[in-house]
Amino acid sequence: MQTGKFQRLILHIDADAFFASVEQGFNPLLRGKPVIVGGRENQRGVVHTASYEARACGIYTGMALGQVRSQCPEAVFLKGNYEHYRAVSRVFQEVYLRYTPAVEFTSLDDAYLDMTGAQHLYPSPEWVAKAITTEVFAKTGVGLSVGIGSSKLIARIASGLKKPRGMVHVPAGEERSFLAGLPVDVLPGIGRGAKDKLTDLHIFKVKELAALPRIVLEQLFGKNGVKLWELANGYDERPVQRRIIPGQISRETSFEEDTGDITIIKGALQYLTERIAKKLREQDLAGRTLSVKIRYSDFRRNAKSRSLNSPTNNGSEMYHQAFQLFEEICLRRIRLRHVGVSISNIEPLNYQSFLFNDKSRQEALNRAVDDIRDRFGFMAMLPADNLELKRKYRMEPHGYILHNPALTR
Repeated sequence: MQTGKFQRLILHIDADAFFASVEQGFNPLLRGKPVIVGGRENQRGVVHTASYEARACGIYTGMALGQVRSQCPEAVFLKGNYEHYRAVSRVFQEVYLRYTPAVEFTSLDDAYLDMTGAQHLYPSPEWVAKAITTEVFAKTGVGLSVGIGSSKLIARIASGLKKPRGMVHVPAGEERSFLAGLPVDVLPGIGRGAKDKLTDLHIFKVKELAALPRIVLEQLFGKNGVKLWELANGYDERPVQRRIIPGQISRETSFEEDTGDITIIKGALQYLTERIAKKLREQDLAGRTLSVKIRYSDFRRNAKSRSLNSPTNNGSEMYHQAFQLFEEICLRRIRLRHVGVSISNIEPLNYQSFLFNDKSRQEALNRAVDDIRDRFGFMAMLPADNLELKRKYRMEPHGYILHNPALTR
């Protein structure tokens, strides 16, 4: 695969046992010990990340916290600190961007770097990988594994083969031989259903999948079958897309008339959160901290924030949290002139897209709503509470025409 006169060169960098490694980096007393991030041992829940010392005891991501102690008596349990993880991720970003401007973070701890136009600046891809991993470890104590290849597919698979702190380079032209002996489920798109179907056909290795005629896979899996055939044969043209993650996304409005009408206020809050949610989904982002602010008719202000259990871009979830915050801060029996909602602690949507996995009902619904709005305008689909605003404001396809233009963005 070539871009202009240059052969494509992609690095995929993945942090090793990220949450646990960050905790060990912040607290030297934890280094060399089996660290479990996810909660206390007597809490309900599962392991989010286990250090490699814990993995050596048989601990794995998704394991019930209550089962850990019996297998690993020396385990150290930590609830986790998101701010620490985000701070370390920023260090990653600063380092990566010094080598190429084309960096795509897919989560806090892994990223693609497109070195295609910059490779002539450095002695070799391995030199770049070594320089990055050395600097990051010196600054954060976190080890990185690196895959190098001609596509995102090859680089991602390669980065996972020699963890921790491994480096695998697949030279251009060797993509098919590299993939040949790997199990079929190493490919994105092979979920449980697809794997079961391929097992029935006695297809276990990528080379066996690649040997099937394209039309056979298309008949088996439809359009996704064509994509699967391309991946199995090492073809992946997906570009590395630079992503600048905003610190905050906010939407707010001043009412044309001060109001105490709770239906109007609820409608405004829901409209604001729907706007924020759509903006997040457009950029494949999710936010973790929700804030609501209000201003009374006498210009006094109040505000409150809350961290969510997990990052979200679901407008309904954000609205319910926003209304709870509103009820907690709106304690004066005075009319309001202004309301605002914001989401912060924004991160890339940490979602591995599998072609054949069933998506959740809410995710499918959000995509369908976004498609309709893109085609017919934002106002083509509205939650019921939004309709209350029709009593006060003119409605156009792109949004309500309100006193503050921020509400129509």
